[in-house]
Amino acid sequence: MFRANHTPPLNYLLDDLLTHNPVKIAAHLGVSVKTLARWQAADEAPRAVMLALFYESSWGYSLLHATAHNGELYARQLADSLKRENAALRVRVARLERLGDFGAANAPAWSSR
Repeated sequence: MFRANHTPPLNYLLDDLLTHNPVKIAAHLGVSVKTLARWQAADEAPRAVMLALFYESSWGYSLLHATAHNGELYARQLADSLKRENAALRVRVARLERLGDFGAANAPAWSSR
């Protein structure tokens, strides 16, 4: 899950949006232009509105990009680590197979024929 613990002030978020058209922003948020103007005058809005605007801003895109990039790096490093472990285990199995076939502890004592 992506987290935005602290969002910039409302006016910073609104200024960061490419289109600072109050009608479009109010429609995007599902509120009236008057409500948006009231929030803007107070420079604060409900948390859900702040998060919606945050993820539309350059700050939100930056957070999403960084999170995706770090996740990709982690996954790639984990895959590389598992490949190295797999290769080492194949070497061990090959060495044990060369030592000889001594049967298994749970092998049947007699044939079922």
